[in-house]
Amino acid sequence: MTTTPTPPPPALLLRSLGQPDVLVNGRRVVWPARSAEELLWFLHAHPEGAHRHVLLDALWGLEDTPAAANRFRVALHRLRTTLGRPDAVTEHQGRYHLHPDVVAASDTAALHRALTASRASGNIQEREALLRQALASAGGEYLPHLTGDWVEAARSAHRAALVEANLTLSLLHCEARECPLAAQALLRAAETDPLIGEDQHQRLMACLATTRGKYAAIEHYRRYRAYLANELGDTPMPDTVAFAERLKHGEQPCAHAAFVPEGQPGTPPPPGR
Repeated sequence: MTTTPTPPPPALLLRSLGQPDVLVNGRRVVWPARSAEELLWFLHAHPEGAHRHVLLDALWGLEDTPAAANRFRVALHRLRTTLGRPDAVTEHQGRYHLHPDVVAASDTAALHRALTASRASGNIQEREALLRQALASAGGEYLPHLTGDWVEAARSAHRAALVEANLTLSLLHCEARECPLAAQALLRAAETDPLIGEDQHQRLMACLATTRGKYAAIEHYRRYRAYLANELGDTPMPDTVAFAERLKHGEQPCAHAAFVPEGQPGTPPPPGR
């Protein structure tokens, strides 16, 4: 007796950044209903899974009634059918999960894989390569076409990962005495999230003063001060203000070490690679 071999699952690509898209065997899918797409992206943002009542409330503001449960079953069926995988979503002890292969097929997953590998690596060159790989996978806003508290939380987590990658990359460049590259990575971190911490803004001012001159550093300080005033009703810390004043008067900060407030001893920079 011969058996028909099971065909391999379709090749998937999930693009969650910039212009969201889902490709099955190289072809863009057409969603039969927005609810199926929303269910995919919610589970993508929560790989740990979620119970049905959580999904209903977060996605559609519904209580877990028989009518709502039926809506969920329809959305789930459409999602599995659209991806061509009956196992695209699995259920275990009441929690629904995307199949790990589906999660792994996304650009966001590639970003976090590279970040995780970079944290684990003890080789500076390998860490830098992994961070660059992570950032290359991270262009654009996360799911810009969707709204809701759950997607805002996922966007915040994505921005935090980008900030971590850029800040770590800036430190690696600083240790290698690659000042312009350190400044560029710090600028990307600040553009991703202006609230990266005043110590990082101080480092950026030091890098800009060294690589582009004091006027570039002071201009960044002015923009940061305006952001705090307009968005938070706050002002920079006194040591940041004092550092800006010193830069105005021509102080040349060390570009190879983090800023050390006045009156505190610094430490020599580590040797280059």
